[in-house]
Amino acid sequence: MIKKNKQPDVISRPPVVVVLGHIDHGKTSLLMAIREFNILEKESGGITQHVGAYQIEHNQKKITFIDTPGHESFSAIRGRGSKLADIAVLVIDASEGIKKQTKEAIALIKNAKLTTIVALNKMDKPGANPEMVKQQLSKEEILVESWGGQVPSVEISAKTGQGITDLLDMIQLVADVEDLKAETEVLAEGTIIEAYLDPKKGPTTTVLVENGTLRQGDFIGTDSVVGKIKNLGDFLQKEMEEANPSDPAVIIGFENVPAVGEKFHVFSSYEEAKANLKQREIKRDTFEFDPNKKYLNLVIKGDAQGSLEGIEEVLKILPQDNVCIRIIRSEVGDITEQDVKMAKTSEAVMIAFRVKKDKVAEISAENNKVKVYEFSIIYELAQKVRELMERKLTKEKERIDLGKIEVLAIFRTEKNRQIVGGNVIEGEVQKGASLEIFREEEKIGHGRIIELQSNKKDFDVVKKGKECGILYQGNERIKEGDTLVVFKEEYIQEEL
Repeated sequence: MIKKNKQPDVISRPPVVVVLGHIDHGKTSLLMAIREFNILEKESGGITQHVGAYQIEHNQKKITFIDTPGHESFSAIRGRGSKLADIAVLVIDASEGIKKQTKEAIALIKNAKLTTIVALNKMDKPGANPEMVKQQLSKEEILVESWGGQVPSVEISAKTGQGITDLLDMIQLVADVEDLKAETEVLAEGTIIEAYLDPKKGPTTTVLVENGTLRQGDFIGTDSVVGKIKNLGDFLQKEMEEANPSDPAVIIGFENVPAVGEKFHVFSSYEEAKANLKQREIKRDTFEFDPNKKYLNLVIKGDAQGSLEGIEEVLKILPQDNVCIRIIRSEVGDITEQDVKMAKTSEAVMIAFRVKKDKVAEISAENNKVKVYEFSIIYELAQKVRELMERKLTKEKERIDLGKIEVLAIFRTEKNRQIVGGNVIEGEVQKGASLEIFREEEKIGHGRIIELQSNKKDFDVVKKGKECGILYQGNERIKEGDTLVVFKEEYIQEEL
């Protein structure tokens, strides 16, 4: 049982911020811009490896950022029962607007009941249209302040640095309103946000302290692993004596690698920590093959059972309506020739998480053309799997009707070509579009518009009510009185 002191000391704590949004809308660029803009202790040389979180100091106050490359990562951690963040910054490309992954992030933010700030990114681009994005957000029931709502929005450019100060000011203003508090004089607790096996240091874990004060020498445990803190460092790997609420800290001392998202507690003794251990098992859904669905088969090898749990938690969150993930094998250990053969037989992709492949396996993978993807960060792995799933989606040809031409005159007829004059009676006509020829409501042929003119000038588009001349290419001859139905065909990519 966890012991707590009788008289807790309640203090104000820094806000914990997660940045979410569509993959190409600048989440990583924004985090990098903020980190470079005003990171604590710049002179120490910066962050040299991924630790999952970092802090900056703005207006002499700290802000902690959870560095999750995808919203799947944040959702997986929350799925283990951790609130984790106080504020979500929703990043949207102001020139592109809301995408499907943006909607996924919005759903996650609502489900987590997080206070939200909208960051309208890429304002340096000529096509930036913040009002368009605000309108789209209103349809998702997110009403920004300038539209009469309560959600703050800030126009920024991660590329140029525009608006970064305004965004940080807004985060601190929101945090002040939230009046975030925590106890310090209690045994610490928090969440595992990154964990891996360092070949020299052993299990290395990044935690976010949520309550209490974490100190070097503390006995620490999760449901799956225990240990004693041998080394406590900040996010810059600089040794520290203690970590306070909302601080990220890097711990060396766990006996094994814990699972990302697990809650940790400090205990009064090693025996008490060990008594808290629970039996771990990975529960997998019973696999039922559906011939109407596409599948991405995976063979996964990881450095620890905790890593495999974390990977599977994240992969479960990826959309699987159109492409399903099928895990053929998921085991701890380096890649062997047997793993490669299994991947070959099952037409699977091999995922290696912080493990190596022996020489025989390497040669076998090359000879059998089995692709092996290697990762050291779980959520980079998840993003690659998403990309591999998207590659399996088909592109379907879709017809888009554009307009109609009433043929008034034939000016020239050559082999497979005619110059035709007419009136645009519906929609519009586009250069390069296809057309169908209708004579007395019967389709008699088809072809393409090679060139398009109006008033003897070249145009790409001529709209309804205007006369036009077209250079038509096709086998069937067009006659006066015919109706030309103009259309184009586009390949539409399925979405996950």
